[in-house]
Amino acid sequence: MKLNRLALACGIALATVAGQAAAQAKCGETGYDVYSCAADVGYDMIYLTGASAPDNFLETTITSWLDTGYTKITDGSSNYRAFVGRTKNAAPVPAAHRNKSIRFIKRSAGGSVWGVNPVARDEFVRVLDVKNTTGNCSVTAPRTCPLIGADGVSGLKPTFGVSDVSPKMFKSPLNVEWDKVAGTTVSQLSASETNALTIKAANTLMMGIVATDVVPATTNFTRSVYGDLLRSGGYADWSQVDPALTAPGGPLEAKPQVVVCRRVPGSGTQTSYNWFFGGFPCTLGAQVGAQHAEPKRMGDSAGFDIDGDGTPGDQSGAGGVQDGASKATAYALDVTAGMTVIENLGSGNVRECMEKAQNGGVYTFQDETDKWFKVDFGTGGYGAVGVLSVDSLDSRPKSPAAPDACNATTGQTVCGWSFRNLDGAGTYVDNNPASGLSIVQAGPGTGIAPSKANLTDGKYDFAAELTFQYVTSKLAGSPVTKSFVDELITAISQPAGNTQAWVAALPPASLTPNTAKASRGGNQCGPLQYFY
Repeated sequence: MKLNRLALACGIALATVAGQAAAQAKCGETGYDVYSCAADVGYDMIYLTGASAPDNFLETTITSWLDTGYTKITDGSSNYRAFVGRTKNAAPVPAAHRNKSIRFIKRSAGGSVWGVNPVARDEFVRVLDVKNTTGNCSVTAPRTCPLIGADGVSGLKPTFGVSDVSPKMFKSPLNVEWDKVAGTTVSQLSASETNALTIKAANTLMMGIVATDVVPATTNFTRSVYGDLLRSGGYADWSQVDPALTAPGGPLEAKPQVVVCRRVPGSGTQTSYNWFFGGFPCTLGAQVGAQHAEPKRMGDSAGFDIDGDGTPGDQSGAGGVQDGASKATAYALDVTAGMTVIENLGSGNVRECMEKAQNGGVYTFQDETDKWFKVDFGTGGYGAVGVLSVDSLDSRPKSPAAPDACNATTGQTVCGWSFRNLDGAGTYVDNNPASGLSIVQAGPGTGIAPSKANLTDGKYDFAAELTFQYVTSKLAGSPVTKSFVDELITAISQPAGNTQAWVAALPPASLTPNTAKASRGGNQCGPLQYFY
């Protein structure tokens, strides 16, 4: 009996060890468990935070490095995503990083500044629970997990960051994020904090002006007109853009108010709009004065009355309003009251905001302080403008049979909105959503279209120069991770990594159809300088 008990005990022990070994199988191996698999040293929990604009082409690059069978995890939105698997044992993966088990996480919530300030200050930020510590992740595809941690308090510190513009552009008061712990805006980086970063310019990315389909393609959007739609104190009614829009029989006769679907402060996309249309921070403190234009904020909305005191914009009252702590108690932002501004955490949220403004429905969203709001667009038909990078062209209905989050399924529409030509009229769309990307000038157009050719030629200059950054001393202590990060940035920066229609490699890379002929040389406030 003793022998049998000993044998049984040994069997249990061996089974336990075997079970632990199975649970700790390497990520990407046959039958691996995505939540408990083991990543190789230096490749576990690589955390990239910041801009949402490069998400599409960044995902294309990272997944091209992974073996078939990798797992993608999200939080159920486009704001967080992770990739768990094994790198290929062949090109395009650099030799030193082949056949490695990896866990790579990307956060886009809040935008570019979250790839700058928390990186430079080595701060904890909220993260996707990719190891399922809460037990609340889905067990089958599509894999989703909740978020864990609190910004500035707990979660995971970023490995590196990405921003639509250089870290030097994130200045107070317009281009810094909200500190949820302190209840105020974050202080901008000091010179010493910026100097401690390794900053690598990757490519140039087109930003675009967008409008809902109810705004005719013949509407002329000059730089000044579009800037005034976004400017605090600027146009609030579409009759100011063109009286015919709101005249009897006009497309906006019944709904003349301007709707702005913008990003929260600190977003690189929003920062690019503040730069191109408002002059901030480039003209701040200039010899002729601080002549930058402040953008419209949600508090400027005619129907913004979250304290219920009857005075829009004022939050000092103690009216019996909902607390905004969850979707169920979201504050109502009344779009029927007049000009309405909606501040969104990510580009996916902006796209949904535009789609709802055009097609109707209730749009529920969080602001930078995590308060919940909702806007009832009714049957739609609102003239909305937005802030988006042109890579959003790729976030379209994939086929009429699977229209995903959008109502549009055919022809000359992208989710009820389209990119517009700069300094002219005309729409720029994907006219074949049933198959591959087929971007065209839809109908007659004037001005400058956000086309690849115009980007590479320097004719379309509403383009930001995207950068990656990390604390030099921090990654020096993790040479494997540093090498992987550097190689990934290099791959993204090469002409071969910039085949998408909205990006181009920066000179002096060899001149190809995917290389821009001009650059601002890392100074977003500087002029374009031609190399070819």
